[in-house]
Amino acid sequence: MIDAAKIAVAELAIITDAAQKILYASDSFTLNTGYLSEDVLGKTCRFLQGPGSSQSTIRDMNQVLASGGIFEGEILNYRKNGSAFWSDLKVTPLRLGVDHAITHYVSVQRDVSNRVALVNQLHHQALRDHLTGLPNRSATEQAVTKVLRRPKSGTSDLLIGLIDLDDFRRINNIYGHAAGDAVLRQWSDRMRNALSSDDFLGRIGGDEFLLILEPDQWLVGSADMVRELDRLHRVVEKPFVIDGQEVVIGMSMGIVSVPRELTSAEMVLHTADRCLYDVKDNRADRSAWWNLGTVRSTPEHPARGLSMHGDASNGHTVGQNGQNGQDSPGTTTWAPGSEFSPAAVFIDLQPVVDLRDGSIHLFEALARLHLPDGRTAHPDQFLPYLTDEDEHVLFTTVLDQALRVLTRWDEDGVRHNISVNVPPVVLQDTATAGIVKALLDAHALAPSRLGLEILESQVMNLDTQRASVEQLVDLGVGLAIDDLGAGHSSLQRLATFPFNALKLDKGLFGNVQDRPLESLSIMATLIQMGRDLDMGVVIEGLEDESLTEAAIVLGASLGQGYFFAKPQSPALSRQWLETFSLTLHQTPIKTLLGALAYHWQFARLSSPHPLDLEHCPLARFIGELGSPDDAPLWHAKQHTDNGIHRASSRHLIDWLSSLIRPRPTPGVREDSAAG
Repeated sequence: MIDAAKIAVAELAIITDAAQKILYASDSFTLNTGYLSEDVLGKTCRFLQGPGSSQSTIRDMNQVLASGGIFEGEILNYRKNGSAFWSDLKVTPLRLGVDHAITHYVSVQRDVSNRVALVNQLHHQALRDHLTGLPNRSATEQAVTKVLRRPKSGTSDLLIGLIDLDDFRRINNIYGHAAGDAVLRQWSDRMRNALSSDDFLGRIGGDEFLLILEPDQWLVGSADMVRELDRLHRVVEKPFVIDGQEVVIGMSMGIVSVPRELTSAEMVLHTADRCLYDVKDNRADRSAWWNLGTVRSTPEHPARGLSMHGDASNGHTVGQNGQNGQDSPGTTTWAPGSEFSPAAVFIDLQPVVDLRDGSIHLFEALARLHLPDGRTAHPDQFLPYLTDEDEHVLFTTVLDQALRVLTRWDEDGVRHNISVNVPPVVLQDTATAGIVKALLDAHALAPSRLGLEILESQVMNLDTQRASVEQLVDLGVGLAIDDLGAGHSSLQRLATFPFNALKLDKGLFGNVQDRPLESLSIMATLIQMGRDLDMGVVIEGLEDESLTEAAIVLGASLGQGYFFAKPQSPALSRQWLETFSLTLHQTPIKTLLGALAYHWQFARLSSPHPLDLEHCPLARFIGELGSPDDAPLWHAKQHTDNGIHRASSRHLIDWLSSLIRPRPTPGVREDSAAG
């Protein structure tokens, strides 16, 4: 009977006798929980439960099993290392003999932490613009549709407007994209504070936003409306401060009066778009920053949708994961028409560090060009001007140089792996796998020593590139998707290509100081997704100790960034290897972000802290921090046996988040952390 049951279950499973003492635990059970067979044989499953496990669920399970039924439900369990996971559990009694007495129980469970804890987070994150914190394009589309379909209420029409910032491109060109991002954040905060709780503001893309006003104290077209819109314009009448410098921008809006009975979003947006262009075209003569239109009939031309101006990324693509150039914004160091020569190509290396033990996972080779004037060009400065043939030559040259470095290091007894970025156009060539194999053979290197990285933000033709990718995977090289989160086709690529690693774009965590909890939520979600897909996850952009510690606490396996090393020549990388050591994974919590990550990893699963309070690293950190009197109490409540205390957990999160976030500008309200 037991042998038959073992064959029947392939998931995380255990088999018990009639007294519910364990007789067998599957390999998947050991892999997921960390408990070996010798740890669990002869015990009941109660050792998996902890302070956060629902007592009512346990009672229900005992009652169902006592009645001879099959129990199905979800319960919070704990691994051997103290980490929590939600389990989708099914316990089936097995009967034998003429009296059909229960002889065994088969328990099959799946780790559904991602579904229980992350579905809502993913939904929230999918609808938020990571730069401004406003609803993003998708959420804005939903808001327009929802407000137009609502039952009629009130006496005045709705107002829906498209806002475009004037002279914003000039800010980017003069001060750089980081400055442009800062202006967008400041403008968004000012506008958010100027609106009522019933109003809506969403970012469509770049410097374009959508505004929904629901007047209740004034009528559309009245003097009160004019005064209200004049009040909103004050958000740009005060200069914005960037690195101590004041910059001034304006804004234009095409706004539409929408009858309560109208339900066509296309009609509204088309009219608002037309009004906006009228304002922009008459900037010199206009007496108001807005232009009001009314939707009464179907326009002759269809709406152009929500993405009408600007670039949703508000940034510039860095080809092949190179670092941005050092020249002033808006300048180009390698002009179109310049002759490309493989002799000018060289590589820098940047390590990818194993965050679990501090070892070096591999080095990434980054393409560079020597310029005739002695300067160096990075990929974002020359890739846009290369022909398809040039990109093939660049890839082959970089790959050859990277493999040559490995060969030399092998000869010196220094053994590491390396990764190289591959342009999409190269993947369209079915001869690529043969070229890679020929170079590996020439350097006498195994394919497993090489990884190829595909930029998520670059356009890919899935059909034409699939054949090359499959050939490369069959060859034995690794395949990673780079800058995950910077493009728009991530899920399609993850489902189509056999990636074995995900590299998370550093832009996902660029706002960690302003929105620490949201950044940690994104990181935890994507780390869990990597686990679910059985892929390695590399956190890019680890520039400081705090973000690195947070990544370690949340269980990230790999990291890359300036905290470890900047891209540098192979010779300097060799010297760096001799002195590098990572001890963050061995030390107590050292940073505020690490402390928040430690608590958040349990709070997101509604799980109490598993260690004794006196041995909890967060207790030591809070004590040394000189915390307010309530903080140790908030933390202590997370160690009680009657489950997590949501109010005290929220206080703890808010307090740590407030210490991480920079002080708000006087007069500007700062949003509380959202979980």
